[in-house]
Amino acid sequence: MVRLWWAAAACAVAICGCSEPPLLAETRDIELSGWESAESAVFHWDIQDTLQRHDVLLDVRHSQTYPYSNLYVFLTYRFPNGKSRVDTVECTLADERGRWRGSGFGDLVDQRFMLNQGVQFPLKGRYGLEVKHGMRQDPLPSVANIGLRLEAYQGVSRP
Repeated sequence: MVRLWWAAAACAVAICGCSEPPLLAETRDIELSGWESAESAVFHWDIQDTLQRHDVLLDVRHSQTYPYSNLYVFLTYRFPNGKSRVDTVECTLADERGRWRGSGFGDLVDQRFMLNQGVQFPLKGRYGLEVKHGMRQDPLPSVANIGLRLEAYQGVSRP
């Protein structure tokens, strides 16, 4: 019985410890005076394997004093061939009762949003993503930073 337990524990450690590091995990700090609509958080990454699938995730860190239950962002994807694609995404930060959906410590709340799941980048080369806020208030207060993560697709649906 003890051997079985140790074997199960070793398998669990091996499975948890072997996850691939993200292709990209970066954050951009937002000015304390507020996020100006003209300011953007810009991220770049290189793709060599066009068959690999990725999850593209947006990280938002805001304070408890953020005045809205959501955040609209304008995304501009830039491709190696010079083309671009623009998208608008709503990030729901609080539930219908006003409780923050993310986790936090102290005054800050961290939230992660799936932008693209299982995406294959069609071209080798350098990609970019520009993130701007699309809220009416300008500057937008209480957003501490914006992050981008590119992870290997796990084949599992995530929020």
